[in-house]
Amino acid sequence: MSRDDDERGAALKVLDVLDALSAYAVNGVSNAALAKQLNLSASNITRATRLLIEKGWARKDETTGHFHPTPRMARVFGRVMADLDRADQRLAEIRHNFTRTN
Repeated sequence: MSRDDDERGAALKVLDVLDALSAYAVNGVSNAALAKQLNLSASNITRATRLLIEKGWARKDETTGHFHPTPRMARVFGRVMADLDRADQRLAEIRHNFTRTN
């Protein structure tokens, strides 16, 4: 297996963990539960969550040991929705220009 394949696999695992975390905003999720859900080893989950925490996408509740997504995920979703709203507005303008009568 090449280094590129290794890096791709690691990146995909991180993205899988990020995706799974999105379902646990309130109570968080344990390392073991994520490992079971994603069929990954606990060490893979630890590496992925370490990177997500480092980049601000996840946090660890030191009381429970559970991982949670951070507001960064919501902000990204908000930016996607804002872009879609801008596209809707632009399409509405185009539609209006095609349907108005002079």
